[in-house]
Amino acid sequence: MNAQPKHRRAWLTDVILVAVALVFQLYFISRAWKIHVNLFGDAVYYDHSATLLLLKHVYSYWSYGPAAQVTPGYPFFLAFAYALTHLTSFHHQIEMHVVQSFQHLLIVGQVYLLYRIMRYCLPKWASVVGAVLWMIYPPVNWAADQLLTETLYVTTLLAFTWTFLIALRKQTFWYYVLAGATLGITTLVRPTVLPLVFAPLLLLFSREHRGRVVQFMRNWAGYLGTFILCMLPWWIRNVVTMHHFILTDTDMGNPLLFGSDPNFEQDTHLADGLSPTQQEQLAIHRIIQGFTHEPFIYLKWYTVDKLGLLFGTPWFSARPGVHADTLTKVTYYFAQAHLVWVIAGVIGLILGIWKPYLRWLSALVLFLIVVQLPFIPINRYVYPVMPYLFVGVMYFVIWVTNLIKNRRKPVINA
Repeated sequence: MNAQPKHRRAWLTDVILVAVALVFQLYFISRAWKIHVNLFGDAVYYDHSATLLLLKHVYSYWSYGPAAQVTPGYPFFLAFAYALTHLTSFHHQIEMHVVQSFQHLLIVGQVYLLYRIMRYCLPKWASVVGAVLWMIYPPVNWAADQLLTETLYVTTLLAFTWTFLIALRKQTFWYYVLAGATLGITTLVRPTVLPLVFAPLLLLFSREHRGRVVQFMRNWAGYLGTFILCMLPWWIRNVVTMHHFILTDTDMGNPLLFGSDPNFEQDTHLADGLSPTQQEQLAIHRIIQGFTHEPFIYLKWYTVDKLGLLFGTPWFSARPGVHADTLTKVTYYFAQAHLVWVIAGVIGLILGIWKPYLRWLSALVLFLIVVQLPFIPINRYVYPVMPYLFVGVMYFVIWVTNLIKNRRKPVINA
């Protein structure tokens, strides 16, 4: 008798959360349209790639000829937004404002996806609070105003995480197919997640899957197959156009090389006159030489030092002006609590290793951090880890709350 009202209340929570997130983002969209868009850094090249794709039908990055420095997910997203804008306007500022608007709408999806992920390991109230914390976390809305991969990547990464958790729970072929598809799309946006194609193999270490190897292999085949189907057009294009197979992209050498420079002692001169392949080779040589001749310096650099640089400050540079509104000022000060969220989130994820679904999120965060350590330590690169840390924050809050409750319970002597 009570099942239907409970189901309705569950959907009501979803609808209210999405509605609040949408209204919140509409505020930021309206504000973004009033500010001139200035491109710098990687955003210049992504914009160039999308523009050249529409004008010449050539996929590039910083040149005018065919290239594969980056995977095509984000440039194609930009090109789609630009092409849609061309129905009414060819003004470049309007094109970029449309991209910003799309990215703010993607944040609505992020909030909902994170809520659904949290429901696998947290009570409803904690899931709602955690999703709202992510919604108001200042770098989230600041990132949506940048023409960079982060907003699209976080959205696809959360979509993959949710579908993967569904596949774990349902253990059916088609959910693994869906998870493989979302992983393929995520890899086309940022290729560091590619090794997650082997993540289901970890299930073979669990007791319940040891006796169901045939079912597991069938599910993993669907997962792997859809991943390959998503990547196949990119692989074929590279073989036809670049005349050799490229698994993801050719731009790994530069961030790997600068990441091999402890404390950036030679930062400005490392890559002078070197091709991407030469930069990668020099990076590997420097890493081997460093760990061989200065093991303690390089070990510290690739662990403590890089983790400090990656997580020490939020990926957020907006400062409230003299005439900034109250919301802008509040969110700015909220960003200054970044280290609180990082520390509490890490503690929560460590404590959650013993929780069935939370341990997968803990493993994912560890993987996402480890794959960034070889490269240049920029806080932007670990920004996609932050939504998972908010899951850890809420689990830590629950753990502390339960600890306090248990201590307050009276001891009854027999």
